[in-house]
Amino acid sequence: MDRMDRAKELFLKYSGNRFYMDLNGEGHEYAGYDVSKETEEAWAREYISRFFESEKQGKEALNAYSSVTVFLKSGRYNEDLKRGLYYPLRSEHLDDVTILFMLKISYSLAESMAKKRILSRMEKNEYLKELDSYSLKALERMEKGSLTRADDYVMNEFSDPDYVKGYLNDLRKKWKGL
Repeated sequence: MDRMDRAKELFLKYSGNRFYMDLNGEGHEYAGYDVSKETEEAWAREYISRFFESEKQGKEALNAYSSVTVFLKSGRYNEDLKRGLYYPLRSEHLDDVTILFMLKISYSLAESMAKKRILSRMEKNEYLKELDSYSLKALERMEKGSLTRADDYVMNEFSDPDYVKGYLNDLRKKWKGL
């Protein structure tokens, strides 16, 4: 592996966060590669684009989405913010459990957008409509015992209908208060 490949690997592994690189003892190595901000931005943009084009499933999709939202929160990729925000609700290839996990991450992205005044009240209400629509469908599937989950979820994540209902209601309340 050449030096820039290794630098890119580290950059993407930590979503560009040098604090976590340092925390895991890899910050000094990364600093030694002397990567320019322009190169880091190109890597992040490439990662974001590839993520939106992919159809990752389960935990792999969840981990990648988490990384993408870290990049989006940085404020350098505003053109992809709404796409990132709506990704869990609009991606037809995702299973319900992955979507449910992603919804908390997308809320975190929305908080960041709201703090930067990038998310309007009208946009929040539009999102809430889509969230409500998904919630109704997910709760119906939950009641029927047909909530979908990827193969790599080995525990019974979101297997209790009352928990799922509470989870979605709590998320909705947070959105309304945003």
